[in-house]
Amino acid sequence: SIADQARTIRIPVHMIETMSKLRNIGKTYDGLRWAIRGLDLTIPSGSICGLIGPNGAGKSTTLRMLATVMGPSEGEILFDGRAPEPDDAELRRRIGFLGDGNPLYKDMSPAEYLRFFGECYRVPAPELKAAIEDMLVTFDLVEKRDAPAGALSKGMRQRLLIARCLLHRPSLLILDEPADGLDPRGRSELRAILQKTRERGTTVLISSHILRELDDLCDQMAILQQGKLVVAGDVADIIERYEVRRFVYELRILGEGGERAREVLAQQRALIERTGFDDGCETIAVQVQGGEDRMADALAALVQAGVRVVTCSRVRSRLEDVYNRLSDDRVN
Repeated sequence: SIADQARTIRIPVHMIETMSKLRNIGKTYDGLRWAIRGLDLTIPSGSICGLIGPNGAGKSTTLRMLATVMGPSEGEILFDGRAPEPDDAELRRRIGFLGDGNPLYKDMSPAEYLRFFGECYRVPAPELKAAIEDMLVTFDLVEKRDAPAGALSKGMRQRLLIARCLLHRPSLLILDEPADGLDPRGRSELRAILQKTRERGTTVLISSHILRELDDLCDQMAILQQGKLVVAGDVADIIERYEVRRFVYELRILGEGGERAREVLAQQRALIERTGFDDGCETIAVQVQGGEDRMADALAALVQAGVRVVTCSRVRSRLEDVYNRLSDDRVN
């Protein structure tokens, strides 16, 4: 699987870590309206930072400026303490960027596509050959290496685009909605790859408006709304600051164990939010105070009482809870 192959991603020992800092950044496209304004943000080296917000919040604009695709209208962006030059090819070779709406060359095969971009990044030929093989294996594209990109499924095309971003071993990886087009397995495997990539020294900045994609992946986060930064910093600190200690889980109960389940949950001091039925099973949405260990204790008590629990899944992520406390905007 892709997750099993994530360890094949090789990061050279001479890689330079990248800390990015945005100071009072603003961007306007027409001189009247501001897509982003007054943005101060630091992305520590070696972190995975989630950029969160609804569509239109300014996430893509921020990522394009960090990728040096375009410059800010005001303020400055610093990489390792210095501002980039107008044509800073060396810096750009240290950045991997997946923006929105990235087209593939439909007549190129995955191997040809990766070779083309590797040559653009001036990866030496011997290293490039090995890197292409790594990416084809890591992203499960070996069997499609010579197929036209236009004939690939949407999920395969997305995997190829992400592979292109990692091909030249960037020290800063910027991904705008990278899970678009991936099935649940592909999303899980992408998380494994990003975690392995970070372990090897790469700083990762990833945006999404689907907060569950980022939960338990990011150690840093920044929330944008209407072009303004709402909150930013260490995920654990932000969760503590907004007192996100209560979690909601949904249980599916087989048979007629619903009444007994409610009795046991009351003994465990769990708050029942709602009940219902789904595909022949009674469902109970239950709120517990504390982490997953509290829900594990409640599940153990249910099983000991003879309640047949089919599934137990968290209804909301921690980041969703934080976001909901900060905004009335709808999160998809």
